[in-house]
Amino acid sequence: MMKQAPVNPANPANPINSSPGIHKASDHPLALIPFFRRWQPGILRDLVYTFILGLGFALFFFALYAYNLSRERFFAQLWNNLVIAMSISYSIHVLFALSSFLLGPGLENIRGWKWAAYYTVVPSCGVFVGYFLAVILINPAALHVNFFKPSVIFNFAVVSMLVSCVLLFAYLIRERELLDKERIATEQRRVLEFERRALEAQLRMLQAQIEPHFLYNTLANAVGLIQPDPARARLLLERLIDYLRATLSASRDSDTLLQSEIDTISAYLELMKLRMGERLRYRIELSDHAASLSIPPMLLQPVVENAISHGLEPKIEGGEILLKAHVEMDHLHVVISDTGVGFQMVASSKPGGGVGLANLRERIAALYGKQGSLHITENAAGGVSVSLHLPLPLQRTPEFRSR
Repeated sequence: MMKQAPVNPANPANPINSSPGIHKASDHPLALIPFFRRWQPGILRDLVYTFILGLGFALFFFALYAYNLSRERFFAQLWNNLVIAMSISYSIHVLFALSSFLLGPGLENIRGWKWAAYYTVVPSCGVFVGYFLAVILINPAALHVNFFKPSVIFNFAVVSMLVSCVLLFAYLIRERELLDKERIATEQRRVLEFERRALEAQLRMLQAQIEPHFLYNTLANAVGLIQPDPARARLLLERLIDYLRATLSASRDSDTLLQSEIDTISAYLELMKLRMGERLRYRIELSDHAASLSIPPMLLQPVVENAISHGLEPKIEGGEILLKAHVEMDHLHVVISDTGVGFQMVASSKPGGGVGLANLRERIAALYGKQGSLHITENAAGGVSVSLHLPLPLQRTPEFRSR
């Protein structure tokens, strides 16, 4: 006793929920019971469920008058009940499947009184057809004698209406359950969207802020170079302007190309190179494929700032930063490594590094869920490597270039 659902093209095993209106149409009546929902919908499952349901109806109706039967008629009547119940159950099953095949996708648009009529007419026809087949199987000679009696037809009508009301009531309960789940899911999506927007708003506010100490130190260095080296002081201010312009532009966008993010990082590194001199060296290896991908702005900048602030600046001789970005399958892989002091000095250096990377990990989790990740490892030769794995679509074969 079932009807087929319109199939979801994205997932054939998950039929489309057509609420409001017809319930999740691949559900067998027994699937209304939570115990029977553990098996995926399918032809074999539904046939077995129909057998179980028919067996239940046979035993139920047999129990109503079994106490009044003689021992000679007990098993014969039980067999007759089983044949009648199975014939009716599988007749309704076939009629639902046939109506689903004939109506096709239009079945999901049935609602209101048409929906109620559908669940009334189909089971009623199944009762008459099933009993007709049962009489042929049990005693074909009695067909013309008993089948067309007014009292028999009246009993059929009562039984068919009873079955229709039971199915209709059960499906209404299931429909309400599905609608409640849909409302809860909609509310959860709304809350998640609100949290995502709040996170993005907080991010934009943070992006628009430049660390005061960084700005003060850069301007102080420029002032100190005006007399002994005015050309370098001018270059330092030009690099600062380039960096501030790139940061301001990123704070206004919800997405940016990885190439634009790298340009912002390059401006920052050039600025820091003027401040640190030969103590800072850097290389960027970026594939053309990766450069054309869109990512959230200022996603890599905190990692580079953390590498300089907590890795290279505390080290007297400085070190090197290496940034690599490429695409593997459907993920963007970015690795930012440094040859700084490593983990042993981070706790005693400037505060905020751990918090910054923790915030970045939370941001990746909020944007990408379990598909995105951030890993921090200590290099064997010294320094720290931060790896980001972000889910992104493939575009073309990567070709690496060095800068």
